[in-house]
Amino acid sequence: MLPGKKWYFDMKDILLKHCTLAGNLQDILLSGGKIAEIAEEIKTTAYTLNLSGKTVLPGMIDPHTHIRDLEQAYKEDWVSASQAALAGGVTTVFDMPNSVPPTVDLEGFKAKIRVAEKSIINYKFFIGANKNLWNIREIVQYNPELVAGIKLFLSQSSTNPVIKDRTFLSEILHLAKELNLIVVVHTEMQDCLDSWAAKGINPSIENHNLLRNRECAIKGTLLMLELTNTIKNKLYLAHVSTTEEVDLIRAYKSDNQIYCEITPHHLLLSELEISNFGNFGKVNPPLRTEKDKKNLWQAISDGTVDTVGSDHAPHSITEKMQNYTKAPSGFPGLETSFSLLYNEMIKGNLTEKRLVELTSANSAAIFDLKNRGCIKEGMIADLVIIDPEKSWEIKAENFKSKAKYSPFEGKIIQGKVDYTIIGGEIKYQGVIS
Repeated sequence: MLPGKKWYFDMKDILLKHCTLAGNLQDILLSGGKIAEIAEEIKTTAYTLNLSGKTVLPGMIDPHTHIRDLEQAYKEDWVSASQAALAGGVTTVFDMPNSVPPTVDLEGFKAKIRVAEKSIINYKFFIGANKNLWNIREIVQYNPELVAGIKLFLSQSSTNPVIKDRTFLSEILHLAKELNLIVVVHTEMQDCLDSWAAKGINPSIENHNLLRNRECAIKGTLLMLELTNTIKNKLYLAHVSTTEEVDLIRAYKSDNQIYCEITPHHLLLSELEISNFGNFGKVNPPLRTEKDKKNLWQAISDGTVDTVGSDHAPHSITEKMQNYTKAPSGFPGLETSFSLLYNEMIKGNLTEKRLVELTSANSAAIFDLKNRGCIKEGMIADLVIIDPEKSWEIKAENFKSKAKYSPFEGKIIQGKVDYTIIGGEIKYQGVIS
């Protein structure tokens, strides 16, 4: 069970009347935090939302977020992140460990639990690996239900240690297999990045894709695939961005528990647009080429891609407006990711089935979230209700997130989140802004 039960299960019955579910007009009765009944016509005295054909989908399970809080609460905290998630149709988040302080030991883990008590969405945490592997065992023993997996950074990422040594990487993967934990990896390799930085390339946002060269992500991805092929651990490759990585994953995937995540920004944006965004589009891995975009779409079509993660990484506007070398990488994504994909479905680039797989069903299966990720009787009622007829413009000034900027600024989206429901309770009711 995910945390937050005391908030979500109020035992209040809600009838979702005349909603569109998998293309059919249905009634859905929510009771005791779960989906109690699905039928063409349900008669009940329960509180009724007449949805007039609006679409009901599982709430997004976002496997890749940086909620910040603690010493970086000025960037984001669990209150603002929860509000942003709800506005974006996100019901569950997994928080990365490169916070301040980092989640690499029991003390850091307890600190994160303490601040996350403010959350009104479901959550789990990744543990960062450092030289003391006993820290991972200690955290898992303390509260296994809150652990999403182990996160490895092969390059510098604010507060988490860079893992370079192949032998130590193997030790981590063996431990993860023993503890039945998935290993999530940012695969850009620091030594490779350092070598490209030393080539004398002009440090500018226009050269971000060249400086953080694709070679560095490809090498790291190949290394992790080779190790996993030997050790047979469970591997999750975060924010895959290049054609070569997709080809490698496709080759290794069939005989291994290997999973591939992409982001909406790598799927929908490219380096050709970076001059329009400036540092507000600075992200790691960088926005890649138009060819990479095309091949990520192909990887979605053929099933190589398993999930979409927002990589929600908020910073202050002041920080992002520094010069290129000082401006941090990342931008908010909780409020836009699900809607951007829904918009692609409306355009015919995704089926509804594939949308659900990418945003909820596969994450629930990969990370073993019981009774979540699909809409069936008996499942926990984590739902998003979309009005497919409403269009809206992405305006970062209206974000619930503290990070009021977006590379998708001004984009018109078809399909508006009207309600977000967690554990059978309406947590968000949207309005046109």
